[in-house]
Amino acid sequence: MSVTMFSIDQNSHSLWDCLPKLQALALKGRRVTHFVEDIDVAFTTMGAGVDGDGLRLAQERFHRSGGADWGAAMFYSNFLGRLPVEIRDWEPLTGMKTNVLAKQLSRSVDDLYNEFSPGDNWQLIGSSYVGDERHHRTIGDLTTEQTAGFLRELLDMARRNTLETFPQDDARRRTDAWFDNERARLDAILAANPARLCDVYSAWLGEYLGGDADIRLSSELFALDPARTALLELFTRDYDRLAELYNRAVEEARVGLRPLKTEIGELPFFAAFQYQGRHVRSGAFLQAGQLRIADMTFALDAGGSLPLEQLRQAGITCLAGKAILLVLQARYGQAGRALTMPYRGSMYMPASWRFQKMLDEAGLLTSPVQPIVRVRFHMLDRMRSLKTTVALPTHLHGCLGRSEIAADELADAWAAIAAAARSRLEKFKDPAARQQWQEEAFADVVAEIAQLDHRRRTLAETSPKSEELRQMWNDMKLRKLEMLQGLLHQIECDWQARDLDYWDSRGALLPWCVALGGEDFYNKVLTEAEIYEEQSIAD
Repeated sequence: MSVTMFSIDQNSHSLWDCLPKLQALALKGRRVTHFVEDIDVAFTTMGAGVDGDGLRLAQERFHRSGGADWGAAMFYSNFLGRLPVEIRDWEPLTGMKTNVLAKQLSRSVDDLYNEFSPGDNWQLIGSSYVGDERHHRTIGDLTTEQTAGFLRELLDMARRNTLETFPQDDARRRTDAWFDNERARLDAILAANPARLCDVYSAWLGEYLGGDADIRLSSELFALDPARTALLELFTRDYDRLAELYNRAVEEARVGLRPLKTEIGELPFFAAFQYQGRHVRSGAFLQAGQLRIADMTFALDAGGSLPLEQLRQAGITCLAGKAILLVLQARYGQAGRALTMPYRGSMYMPASWRFQKMLDEAGLLTSPVQPIVRVRFHMLDRMRSLKTTVALPTHLHGCLGRSEIAADELADAWAAIAAAARSRLEKFKDPAARQQWQEEAFADVVAEIAQLDHRRRTLAETSPKSEELRQMWNDMKLRKLEMLQGLLHQIECDWQARDLDYWDSRGALLPWCVALGGEDFYNKVLTEAEIYEEQSIAD
C-alpha cells in the first residue's frame, strides 16, 4: 500500500498525543508511516559530566545560565500543566532585567529560576556525553534494561495525576481500570525482552495500531541517500549564502533557536553513528573544504557534494537536519512525503516556513516540498458535552476563581481566559499600560503609598530628622514590593493561561479522555478530529 504521509515522534506511547494522532488519521483512511525517533539526543542535564550514568525523572526547566534540563526519550505532562519558563523572557513584561528584579525582591536570580521556571512535564534526564562533549547519546542508545523501571514509574505518575485531576468516583474507576490494563500491556511488552527503548515504543504503538500504520525508526528515514541529503548539500556547496539565509530565518522567527556559528563553519545537521559501542550523534562542520564530524574529516569534491560512500565506510549511518531543517528534509524531493503533526506540535515551524520561503525565492528548491498536515482534536472544546469534575492545577486557580470546575464550564471558559491573558501580557510590554494596570489592580495599596508619601513630606518640613521618616520610607518600600510581587504573580498566571490551547491537542489525551467520559468520549474526540494542511506562516 502506498505511503501518503510520514510521522516522526519521540515518546511514542499511550501517554502522549502521538498515538491519538495516528489513530485519527487511520479513521480518516490516511495511510501513515510512523518513525519512532531514535537519532535525537536522549536528554541533557545542566552540570552533568562526561559518561555520567545517573538517570532520573525530573521536571523540565531552565537555569540562569540559559541551559536547561530536558529529555526527549520519555516524558509525561500533567493535565493543563505549567510549561517551563525562561525567566529572562519576562524582562519586557516587568520592565527590568532579571538581576534587577531579583534585587528588588531581595532574592537571587537562582531563586527566581527555582520557583518560576520548572514546568509540569516530567522527563527522563541524564548526561548526554559519551567519551567527550562532542558525542551525545541518542534515544536509540537507551536499553530496555536501563529504562523499564522509569517507564513503570512514569505510568504510576500519570495515574496519580489523572486520579487527582478527575476526582469523581466514576472517573476514578475508569482511570484505575485503564491504568491497570496499560500496566499489564507494558509488562507483557517488556516480558518479550525488546533490546532498546525505541523497540518498546514500536511494540507499544503496534499493540494499538495493528496494521493501521507502518512503524519504523527515524534512523531509517534519514539513512545516507542522495535523495535525503540534497538539502544538506546546499550548505556544503554554498555555505556563506545558505548560512546567512538560515540565520536570518532563525532571527526573524524568534522561536528560541540560536543561529549557526559561521566563524567555525557550523552546519545545521548532525551525523549518527556508533562510538565506543554506543549510539551517538555529533554536529557537523564545514572547515577548509572538508566535512568534520567529531574527530573525523571527509573531503568534499570540487562541487561540494557529500562523500556518502566514505561516510558509510566510516560508520556514519545518518545525516539529519536539526530542528527547522529536519521537517523540511522529510518532505523534500521525490522521497519526501507529507509530514503530520498535532496542533501546536513543533515550536520551530515558523522558522522552518521562513527558511523554506527563502530557499524557494532564491530558486534553490528544485524539487517539490510536500505539505505539513496538522491533526487538531479540540479536546478542551469537546468537553462541553461532559459534567465531569476537573480539579484544576494550582496555577489556574486564580484565572478561574476556584480549584474545581465542571468539564463543560471549563470548555466554555478557557478560550476567553487565554485571550485575556495574552492581551494583558501585551499591555505589560508598555510601561504606561503596565503602571495603569498596577494602579487599578492595587488601588488600595496605591492609596496607602500616596497617604504615606503625603505624611512623609509634611513631617519632613517640620521634623526633617525624625525617626518616623525612616519608618515611612520602609512602609512605602514594603507597599511597592507588594505591588511588584502582585505584578510578577499576574505575569506567572498569564504566561501559562495564554497557552491553554496547547492542551487542545497535546499530552496524554487517551487516559484523560477515558477519565473524563470513557472510551466513547475518546472515540468521539478521534472521530471529530480536524485534519488540515497547514498554510505557510512565513509572512
